[in-house]
Amino acid sequence: MVAQMFAAIRRGKLKPGMSGEFAERVKSGALPVMKGMEGFKAYYLVIGADETVMAVSLFTNRAVAESSTQKLLPWIKENLGPLLASPTEAIDGEVVISEVV
Repeated sequence: MVAQMFAAIRRGKLKPGMSGEFAERVKSGALPVMKGMEGFKAYYLVIGADETVMAVSLFTNRAVAESSTQKLLPWIKENLGPLLASPTEAIDGEVVISEVV
């Protein structure tokens, strides 16, 4: 049985050459806020070769994930929005299988 977790996944396309700046802004701005939230479990930022960016945030439940989104949304729009070539797609859901080696 998997301990209850909820994933908030965001996918978008970066402007050319912005991957390093995007990662640095997330690391220094959004991540410290998330790490301070009760119920935060993990964060992964994946940047593909074609400037596609995916962020996977794991929380103990949906309420914590939604709270995180609401708390960070203004910061994200102001600090990450200018680096994006298009709006992000949001995918949220319960984690049904989890395996860490």
